[in-house]
Amino acid sequence: MNQYKFKNNLSTQSGFNIKRFVIILSVFLLISYGIFNARNLIIGPTIEIFSPAKENVETNKNLITIKGRAKNIAFLSLNEKPIFVNTEGLFEERLLLSPGSNIIEIKAKDRFKKEIIKTIKVYYKKNITIH
Repeated sequence: MNQYKFKNNLSTQSGFNIKRFVIILSVFLLISYGIFNARNLIIGPTIEIFSPAKENVETNKNLITIKGRAKNIAFLSLNEKPIFVNTEGLFEERLLLSPGSNIIEIKAKDRFKKEIIKTIKVYYKKNITIH
């Protein structure tokens, strides 16, 4: 009789346990959800520049418009001066260029002090007109 009870206990322990499956699945889904929501913290701040389209630009106009999008940021600056973004993370700033080479630095920080810097080099070639 004891042998039958022992076999019966083994068969229920090694069989499919719905409670254990639900708990494991719940823990897996909870961890996955946490990682998905923490992805912005893991990635850090990002800057995407729309205009000017290239990193090295040559122009004959002394005014340039910088357009872009910043994500996951707490602070954004253009040449160490704070700039603001709208609710979608878009920014647009105008900058007066000096004759010759200009280096434009866009810096973003998140609240965990992660930082990213994008640099744009613009060469302003002043048109000289002789009367």
